[in-house]
Amino acid sequence: MNIKRSITKRWNKLLGKKEKKTIDSGIINFYQTNYQKDVLISYLILPFQESNDFKHQNYRTAHIVAESFSELGYNVDVYNFSDTPEINYSKYSVIFGFGDCFERSFYDANRQISRIHFITGAHDYLHNSMSLRSVQDFYALSGLWLPKDGLVLPGSTYYAMFDADFAIILAHGDVLDHFKSEFKNKAYSLNNNILNAFSGLERKSVASRNKNFLFLCGGRVINKGLHILLEVARSRKDLCFYIIIPYLDESLQNHYKDVLDDNDHVILLKNIPMNSEAMRNAVNSCSYSITPSYVDGLPGGTIEPMSAGLVPIVSKYCGFPHKDFIFEMEELSVSGLNDAIGKVLALDDQQYVDCSNAVKDYACEQFAPDNVKKELIKILKEENL
Repeated sequence: MNIKRSITKRWNKLLGKKEKKTIDSGIINFYQTNYQKDVLISYLILPFQESNDFKHQNYRTAHIVAESFSELGYNVDVYNFSDTPEINYSKYSVIFGFGDCFERSFYDANRQISRIHFITGAHDYLHNSMSLRSVQDFYALSGLWLPKDGLVLPGSTYYAMFDADFAIILAHGDVLDHFKSEFKNKAYSLNNNILNAFSGLERKSVASRNKNFLFLCGGRVINKGLHILLEVARSRKDLCFYIIIPYLDESLQNHYKDVLDDNDHVILLKNIPMNSEAMRNAVNSCSYSITPSYVDGLPGGTIEPMSAGLVPIVSKYCGFPHKDFIFEMEELSVSGLNDAIGKVLALDDQQYVDCSNAVKDYACEQFAPDNVKKELIKILKEENL
């Protein structure tokens, strides 16, 4: 069963075909199988209720997880991670995921159930400390306090963070190392998956090289380090910045009015679809991408443009492995970003083309959905599931 078929199967249901059994907020036995084992996936339910349509990486990830367990002989039940319905956890052989729904499973008396914690960013400790730091840093720059753009987690999932049988985290590098320092059981690294929105774009060349930089994120723009980028854009009018975000807080936009308004070198686009012509044109117009994020897990706003050959500048909190073609900021600051920009611009033309090709090849191979699914199944088999 491939990913496309999985998504199409659910879409056909919406068109009036065979209905899956839904209890409370969960979808029970999504694939209508008759296996001897059951798995509860505490993640997202929406990807199983509507077409993906290039909305977000996690739409594809949800199906990768569900298909992997189905292929290993599990009937698949899916619940939304934030819901708290009454669930008979004891019926399951495996509980996979995160959030309130996952955390509540630890209060079931059956400790023999395998619990797999799925982390799509960083350990809660790092996540919250860096999210708070993003709000504090912006306050120091602007005098504006915007905690809603920082993404400090409101709830605690303590059992999940410290007593899951093993964990799977979408991160490498410093983010993975920190997680392993806090989580004492086994932890596996898994790549995020791309949507393949840009992998078909032509390879970059010497002729197409420019000084255009892409900033693409799905939300929480302070947590993503937008203020660091805008501080750089304020003084670097020799460069061009394409900024693509879903929204912008009015007070933040007013603070950077001098940068965002009437400046040819800053192009702001809001809430445009991943597979739109406007998005493709923006990606195609840039040679580099910038992700000065305070905490992340192989963010889609970086890996999607990588599949088009954009050379990435990232913070160490993005969860990327250490590679010659991934330029990591030495410090998360305006000066740190300026230094990283200087390094990519210092590449000669052939070095740039080689780097761009390496980025594209790496992203299209390592973040391909089929490869991510293969690696997940390998992890589950290693744990005898």
